[in-house]
Amino acid sequence: MNDMNDADRAILDHFIHIRGKTIEMLCAVGEELLDRTANGELHPLRWQFAHIANGADWWMQYVMDDGLGWSGDYPSQKDAILGKLAASRDRLVSFFTPDNDDPMGRSYTMSEEKEPEGSLNEWIGRDRVLYLTAHELHHLGRAELALWQFGATDLPDFP
Repeated sequence: MNDMNDADRAILDHFIHIRGKTIEMLCAVGEELLDRTANGELHPLRWQFAHIANGADWWMQYVMDDGLGWSGDYPSQKDAILGKLAASRDRLVSFFTPDNDDPMGRSYTMSEEKEPEGSLNEWIGRDRVLYLTAHELHHLGRAELALWQFGATDLPDFP
């Protein structure tokens, strides 16, 4: 077993913390608000949360190549989205454990079928965890802004 260095542990712990805040926020949102689309948005609030869950799974399949697949389905029911958020968190965290031969420091290449021509296609594991955390915060911020637009006043602390 390899030990994870303190910096990589902090990166992974931060992802876990932010995912917990995402789940907490979705739990606090009433079903009636999930199908509303905020001013300036293209997608309803429900989509923002499903997109967060799917993002991690997409990267795990097409870049980290963990072999667990990606369905591409965006769940529509709140309970299914919550389940997918938890499952994609667990998938990422279990992959990026030190028992997996230092996955945070390993180089990953995007599968050719998903690589846009001329794009960067190689990343280091810790960079992808940092990217996925930033991506999640971006969409979580959009969700919070939408909720404020909808008149929500009792939101969980963010982040």
